[in-house]
Amino acid sequence: MDQGLSSGRSPRTDIDLHEFERILLRQRKNVSEGVRRIKEGTFAESLKDSTGESSTYDQHSADLAAETFEREKDLGLKEGMENDLVEIDRALDRIRRGTYGYCVSCGAPILEGRLRAAPETELCVGCKESHEAQPPGWRPVEESVLRNFPPMGGIETLTDDISAEDKRMTEGPHRTRPR
Repeated sequence: MDQGLSSGRSPRTDIDLHEFERILLRQRKNVSEGVRRIKEGTFAESLKDSTGESSTYDQHSADLAAETFEREKDLGLKEGMENDLVEIDRALDRIRRGTYGYCVSCGAPILEGRLRAAPETELCVGCKESHEAQPPGWRPVEESVLRNFPPMGGIETLTDDISAEDKRMTEGPHRTRPR
């Protein structure tokens, strides 16, 4: 639920909105510059061109792995920065609409200290913590997939619960019965 002018709430007067707008615009400029540098540096040439070889077929796998790792790292950084740009743009939009500084989930004012630490934030501390909380006993979905993966017969998973039951499949079309 987005609070603000549409709900009759006025823009925050206890914080300097112009200062936060300047901070966000400066952050946007820095992040945009970072994205531009990565695009121009890493992704301006193909993997073949960046290794200086006409073919990757005869290359040692470690050489290609290092180059591929660096490209993947840069891709991850670029995607993270692009996500940051979206968050910054949304915060600037909230300033324009008069809703900046209010939690988009519960509508409560976000503490100024939190806004100074993360000016693009849209959630108060309580809502952020509840959004990040995982239910008790939560395990990654990948574990259930790998546990029952037929070719390998499943995997052991680590757990904090020493009395956890073994939930691997005991038999099935991909398993043979114990001899």
